[in-house]
Amino acid sequence: MKLLYASHTYLVNENQKKLAAIAAHPEVEALHCIVPHLWKEPVLGTVLPYIPRQANYTVTPVRVALPGNEMRFMYYSRDLDLEEFQPDIIVVENGPGAFSYTQFLRKRNKFAPRAKTVFFTWWNLPYQAREPLAALERWNLRNSNGAIAGNQDAADILRGHQYDGPMLVLPQLGVDEVVFNPGNPAAVKAELGFQNFVIGYAGRLVPEKGLQTLMDALDTVPFNFDLFILGAGPMRGDLETWGANLPEGKSVHMHPSVPHTEVARLMTAMDAFVLPSLSTSFWLEQFGHVLIEAMACEVPVIGSSSAEIPNVIADAGLVFPEGDANALATAFTSLATDEAQRQSIAAAGRQRVLDTYTHDQIANQTVAFFESLL
Repeated sequence: MKLLYASHTYLVNENQKKLAAIAAHPEVEALHCIVPHLWKEPVLGTVLPYIPRQANYTVTPVRVALPGNEMRFMYYSRDLDLEEFQPDIIVVENGPGAFSYTQFLRKRNKFAPRAKTVFFTWWNLPYQAREPLAALERWNLRNSNGAIAGNQDAADILRGHQYDGPMLVLPQLGVDEVVFNPGNPAAVKAELGFQNFVIGYAGRLVPEKGLQTLMDALDTVPFNFDLFILGAGPMRGDLETWGANLPEGKSVHMHPSVPHTEVARLMTAMDAFVLPSLSTSFWLEQFGHVLIEAMACEVPVIGSSSAEIPNVIADAGLVFPEGDANALATAFTSLATDEAQRQSIAAAGRQRVLDTYTHDQIANQTVAFFESLL
């Protein structure tokens, strides 16, 4: 089959590993990906497309208006050429109400009427679009042949919006199990100067990530620890102030942002990884990709009960009630005092990634879904 993908996600080399895995599948004849000519991120600034020199897929930048607005950006229509490629499947990963998805549906109807159209969405907060945007979404849904939801809440919302077509619940991206591997924890700990039980966190430093719950929990644990923070955000100062007042034997280490591959090496220094996210009226954890990265590194994970986190961890880690600092402290203490439990959870986590969340596994499930549509 011939696949046409369109998404700003694949501007980045690391994310293109998923495309390479799909293109390598024996049922895929060709894979072409359209990306914006640039994208604007609040933290990273302007992102330019990575164009692979030698790959089993192709990437073509196309000019866009409103780069950075995922739902409202649009490609310059005359630069979208579906007629020559004639895909069997068109996948647009910007949500069911995205203007860009409407563009591809119209192009499909005119130039590649036999192609099946699929959209992807992460959106897991209930919403009701206003007219005329609601009408646009309804039209998009009626003209869709399939949907991929990044989490179960997103799938439930789509059903509530009267989408009754084929649907697969699958994260947008997998993890590179070669890059994210158990490594040499002792060497990395020595390099970083860690001597105690190392608790790790990676991500945005914002209240909805549950960082106050994390601090409250660590105020009560009965053991010494090194809290290793990878990330940036407005709560950095709160963490530094709290850390400065910890008793001897308990400390906070803030690490600057690093390339993605370096995250893998640093994760191996962690004895436990925590994602204590909170559910809010404006945000829910859509997946928690850092969880599967830590699991791939054979780091035991602890996650809150918020949104998709329990589904990601399943029985390969510990889950505590979101916002419950006492329960989180108990989970930390259990791992810190029981090496056999740590080893068991670590092994289960890596195996869950190998079975479910590698790029190859994501590719296999994706292609099987496409085959079912055809």
